[in-house]
Amino acid sequence: MHLHLVDDARTHAAARQLTHYSSLREKTFEHLFLSQLGLELLARGVDFDVLHAEVDRHGYDVVIDADGIVRHIQLKVTNVGGARSDVSVNTKLANKPSGCIVWLIFDPATRSFSGIRWFGNRPGQPLPDTGLKIARHSRANADGVKGERPDHRVLAGSRFDRLEDIGHLADRLFGIMPDSQQAFLWSRLHADQPLAFSWMQELLDGDTRAIPEDVSWDNGGAALGRLLPGYRMLELISDEQPDTFLERQREGWRAAGAWPGDAITLWTTLFLETRADHVGANDTPTGVPHLDQLCRQLRSALIELANTDA
Repeated sequence: MHLHLVDDARTHAAARQLTHYSSLREKTFEHLFLSQLGLELLARGVDFDVLHAEVDRHGYDVVIDADGIVRHIQLKVTNVGGARSDVSVNTKLANKPSGCIVWLIFDPATRSFSGIRWFGNRPGQPLPDTGLKIARHSRANADGVKGERPDHRVLAGSRFDRLEDIGHLADRLFGIMPDSQQAFLWSRLHADQPLAFSWMQELLDGDTRAIPEDVSWDNGGAALGRLLPGYRMLELISDEQPDTFLERQREGWRAAGAWPGDAITLWTTLFLETRADHVGANDTPTGVPHLDQLCRQLRSALIELANTDA
């Protein structure tokens, strides 16, 4: 009997230790996630606040308010190379505004997240339907039966979108902030290859007037379009496929003699024109007036945006 009590004490102590390390692990991952996302929002000039759930009974782990857009987020973390193909989600998350699930893949070798998966909707929209498969407890009862968890559903990994990086996640979480469009745009610009024109570095540094007044498709315009991750930008401004969006923009130009849209829309359009040209989908030669006009309109829109945000 005495040995049995000792064994019970050891078992409970080990269980408490595992619970402690599990909670510590979860909090560490949460802090790592929030630090990376926070740096991304700061780069975009976005004011934000973070609130934490004391318990997980309501389906979320953390709440982020970014310029009035509130996201209730349920976090899931698994190690890279793990065999897990689904996660359990709390259906109460659907009762929260803009509820969503972020599934992070952690790489112990680099101590960083190597993958990001997303399940959610646009800001202001509720959590998508989680399905009907009821989750079960991870531990069995005395009869060896794993009881059902009525408020939890099993969500397959195939339901999640795989995102490229933390910036892509910030796009999905908060979209384009109306009060910081220039900061948002500049946080997304990239130059994977040497810059084709010297003025482009000044542009990347924030000087929109560095774009030459005589910019055209052949004189820097096409290279300008390639600075923007246009496919990801398109996700934020339209539900259309790239070809459909681009054709609608072209129809706008043909109808009015000017390209429709603000700076973000025009830059996305210019990017898609560069992609169409790259694959030979343009039905007109390069360097024609409508593309030159698109470049000039974009320059004017960017300068106006910079003046507005100043």
